[in-house]
Amino acid sequence: MNFDANLDNYFDEDVELTSETDQGGIVIPKQTCEHVQYVRLVEGFSHLNNKQCIDCENTIENWLCLSCGEIHCSRYINNHGEGHWLFTLLTDEKYNIGHCLTISLQDLSVWCYPCRSYIKNVRLNPLMKHLERIKFGLLSTKENQNQANSDATTKSVVKRNIENPSTIIAVQDLLLLDELEKTDLLSYCYTLKFRSASIDELVCLHSSDYVNMIVLAEKNHSNISNNHFDLQYDETTLSEARISAGITIDVIQNVLKNHRNGFILLKSPGHRAVRHHGNGTSIYNNVALGINSVLVEKAKPKERKSSLTLYDSINSLDMQGATPIENAICHMIHILSPASTVDHRINCKASPAIIDTNNNKIQIERVLIVDLTCEHGSGIQSIYYESNQVFYISIHDDNHQAELNYHECGKNDGLGYTMNIPLSSIDSIDDSDYITIINELVLPITRAFKPELIVVCVDFHVQTLTPLCYAWIIEQLSMISNSKVVVALDGNLASVSSRVTYVQTVLSVLIGKLSSINNDKWKNNINIHGDVRQKIDLVRQEHKKFWPCFT
Repeated sequence: MNFDANLDNYFDEDVELTSETDQGGIVIPKQTCEHVQYVRLVEGFSHLNNKQCIDCENTIENWLCLSCGEIHCSRYINNHGEGHWLFTLLTDEKYNIGHCLTISLQDLSVWCYPCRSYIKNVRLNPLMKHLERIKFGLLSTKENQNQANSDATTKSVVKRNIENPSTIIAVQDLLLLDELEKTDLLSYCYTLKFRSASIDELVCLHSSDYVNMIVLAEKNHSNISNNHFDLQYDETTLSEARISAGITIDVIQNVLKNHRNGFILLKSPGHRAVRHHGNGTSIYNNVALGINSVLVEKAKPKERKSSLTLYDSINSLDMQGATPIENAICHMIHILSPASTVDHRINCKASPAIIDTNNNKIQIERVLIVDLTCEHGSGIQSIYYESNQVFYISIHDDNHQAELNYHECGKNDGLGYTMNIPLSSIDSIDDSDYITIINELVLPITRAFKPELIVVCVDFHVQTLTPLCYAWIIEQLSMISNSKVVVALDGNLASVSSRVTYVQTVLSVLIGKLSSINNDKWKNNINIHGDVRQKIDLVRQEHKKFWPCFT
């Protein structure tokens, strides 16, 4: 990244906070600093004997750099602390953030230069407690060594967590963000900066004609007129849709690289958008765009052509002057040679799996989508209906349709890789019904399919389900061996901002603060609705011809 451009990113929005512009008042630390995850915290000190600024020897108001341990004066003195950050920013080629975190030696508050804000994050707690003991003389000379030893494990954990973060979150809905910031949950997460998906990324899934039409309408604020599909949008919908797509791509990619799981709180749904056009409020298919950015197409087993086929009209080889028998022998050798075997792939853009520096797969071969939204994800099903690499499961409202879609199980290579569970009692369904569906249908398939990534789509629109039910489902899926989990808002998002309790409960499970696995409530699920039992039996009957786990 260009250094001047990097500085513009930090200083082009707000007035710089200085002794002249600082008006005082209540300070609320920011809990969503995205830079903490990239900072290697200073280690190995047990005293602060010299508290002078190393540049001007000031002793009045100094700050300790949390990256290197150097002490510099504040912006109210000679501002050598910011100078130190700018110098390290110039030389930081990996993350372009420099030594951005510093802690006040007066009140132990932490400042982030790129955020231009005081911050609060649980990853800083062990170091801050250690500094507090040093500052107030709570470590005796004899205790220093013991404390260093006892802190060694904590320091290694902090360091390891920084390099291998657990949960990444992106919150596009500002109302949800405001509610989450009232808790400490975001301080356990790595927050992601927003960006719009590029045209190149969008056309990897959607048709170029459709993408160009939507992008042009977004740019010119013009209307979209097409007789083949109907979109519901206002002046901000199209730009928000591109941001939702970019967020989903980045979260899924980052989960595979550095994280254990992710939570995507979008404003624009996408699961009804198909390849060639959007549908209703779904402009781009966010989940499919994210999955396709990491999905590498696996080859089928090589198919040997029949030995009875003596002539290949496409790759025919005629030897000039050869007899018919000699030509037949030549064609036989060509057909049976390894070079002539057919290698079918789902997509011509297939590429080999890429491994990052931490030996984590950046591209994968098997993805499971568990759609818990009320609306059927017709777009996702359409996109992956012929794929055996993405298994799509949808539990949805049947909308009282005469013809149910439980028999829609996929096509061609994807036959058996789509599972529809339509429920007519969606308005009265309760936790026991959902738990039974998960136990009898979803978990057996998950274990048999062995996905490398599980994407759970939610809209929290089923009013009769409790937050703990969603938490239990996501926790169960998270326990599948070697599977990473991403939870994404999709479907009907009209009232999702009022479902804050659901969001907080799911996030608590993802970050490990809550567990509902051993709750006795989930152990006795005998009393379920007759419609639910009927649909489970129909789906099992339909899929047992594809999956032995149902026989």
